[in-house]
Amino acid sequence: MRSAVPPRRCVVLIVSSDPDLHTVAVNGLNEAASQLENSLGICFFGVKTQQEALVIAKTEGDLQAVLVDDVNGNKAGCAMATLRALGEFRPELDLYVLIDGEQTQAIDALTRQTVDGYFYRAEDDWRGWFRIVHAGIVEKSRTPFFDALREYVMMGKDAWHTPGHSSGDSLRTSPWAHEFHEFLGDNLLHADLSVSVDNLDSLLEPKGVIAQAQSIAAHAFGARRTFFATNGTSTANKVIFQTLLAPGDTLLLDRNCHKSVHHGVVLSGAKPVYLNSSVNKTWGLFGPVPKATIFEAIRKHPNAKVLILTCCTYDGMRYDLPPIIEAAHSAGIKVIIDEAWYGHARFHPELRPTALEAGADYATQSTHKVLSALSQASMIHVNDPDFDEHLFRENFNMHTSTSPMYALIASLDVGRQQAVMEGYKLLERTLTLARELRAQINGTGVFKALTLEELVPDEIKDDGIRLDPTKITVDITRSGFSVAEFQTTLFERFNIQVEKSTVNTVTLLLTIGTTRSKVSRLHDALSRLAVEARAPRRMLKAPELPAFTRLAVLPRDAFYAGGELLSLVDEEDKPNALLDGRICADQIVPYPPGIPALVPGQVITKEIVALLLGLMKMHRRTELHGVVMDGDDLPCIRVLKQSEVEKLPPLP
Repeated sequence: MRSAVPPRRCVVLIVSSDPDLHTVAVNGLNEAASQLENSLGICFFGVKTQQEALVIAKTEGDLQAVLVDDVNGNKAGCAMATLRALGEFRPELDLYVLIDGEQTQAIDALTRQTVDGYFYRAEDDWRGWFRIVHAGIVEKSRTPFFDALREYVMMGKDAWHTPGHSSGDSLRTSPWAHEFHEFLGDNLLHADLSVSVDNLDSLLEPKGVIAQAQSIAAHAFGARRTFFATNGTSTANKVIFQTLLAPGDTLLLDRNCHKSVHHGVVLSGAKPVYLNSSVNKTWGLFGPVPKATIFEAIRKHPNAKVLILTCCTYDGMRYDLPPIIEAAHSAGIKVIIDEAWYGHARFHPELRPTALEAGADYATQSTHKVLSALSQASMIHVNDPDFDEHLFRENFNMHTSTSPMYALIASLDVGRQQAVMEGYKLLERTLTLARELRAQINGTGVFKALTLEELVPDEIKDDGIRLDPTKITVDITRSGFSVAEFQTTLFERFNIQVEKSTVNTVTLLLTIGTTRSKVSRLHDALSRLAVEARAPRRMLKAPELPAFTRLAVLPRDAFYAGGELLSLVDEEDKPNALLDGRICADQIVPYPPGIPALVPGQVITKEIVALLLGLMKMHRRTELHGVVMDGDDLPCIRVLKQSEVEKLPPLP
């Protein structure tokens, strides 16, 4: 049986030091809530001070709106201070001011604040007040696309259009395919519809329910514009690159960026300036680019058009973004932040500021990674004052399927709704579980949850780096298990799958879907394995990624050259000396961690060849994207022919 879903509950707080108004307003509004339509479960409570209001904002996860009384009538100063504090702590709240009838200065102040409206204190129309507050909560909780999709499916229309399974009818009674139908279920297959259905708008040119859903999402995430992407953040990054960069333009990028960023370099034809990431050599982890490196790159490349960084990193390390973005903007550089792992940050003060709050022009988020969206469902948030919507739309449509899966779009709509309505409450639970889990891991005496101080590389100790607590990196070396043995044991004995690993650690990802039961099962598994621990093994040294060498030609030119394959090893199975000095034509990416060892156009060195061979031999979970096996089963990489190099313009 399905678990019972708790009823909706929306708390509205009234802040007033006027005892008469305090009592009368709370009673009057609760009476109105009991008499009018109230499917949202709206209820009203009162406090007297800003301090009490902030305590409620911190402890009451169902708080949705606050009415603040400017009891002194002095230019809304007291009310505005309270509203500002509440808005900074929980920006998803609806905020209202109670003012006197002649307080025109207060009304003027409202236009300069993040305030949703006001009520005159003398007009005690509690039903009217309730309807306005109710309408505000209804608006931010709307799911226009999901509602339209569900409504259309319930109409039961006959499908004389794509897709071929025709609402699942080709699968339902098939002796070969009925199990697939039963596994997915009726609703998902009925919701897999054609773009011929006008009621559901067009992702390529939204004017109806998709446009509405994107507009509500923009407000929720603090963006001027938001666009839904159904091909993941990988595509989102490429769309922005092709919008902002023309062939030959210079951009500054973190070498630690996701490989989609490097693909975007190839597609745009831009000239990249790669910034070496910091490295924690003890744990083999890559951190943010040092601030000094970024500032120096901005100074040395005044013609750069774009700076892109990843925040937070896969391991949860967060840049101190505001001074970096300010420096870039001072030089006329647009800033893109890949927030693939940080789409939840807007909804809890412990995780903010977000990239947009720090001033970024663009932020891409894998909503599916940390919120309740389906895989591949992502968002592009835009705050660029110079945003060219036509050019963006052309590039967006270039990369977007003309047959998007509507379930992905609906999941973005619902994922945003949930983040706004209960994101704070769910993240508060997640952060509490993260703190408890860290203590439990350390309590085993064998496994250790690494701290920020242990994770941050030495060269960025003073860069203001912070840690996303929902990513926990666990040192397993004292257990005696290899990482491969540890992961296999967790999976096969305890039915637990972790996020990623290095040669000495595993990473656990907690999300709003993490439950106390899951934490208990993991704690039980680690406690049992701690008892069974062998003699501690020595820490393995992860192969060091050499510093970036240099680009000989533009990545686009190298990638589109024909090239030739050269083996990584020679006839004696040693590193192939013939590769030293050659120009790579592909992106060679050890995964994990996903940082390119080589990019198209980069000069290859013997140290890089040794690194790739070392990775192939030492850690069976490392994939080498871009390395191909020839007919003799030898690992090869594609390099430019000398004749091709001579035809391409060299880079200075």
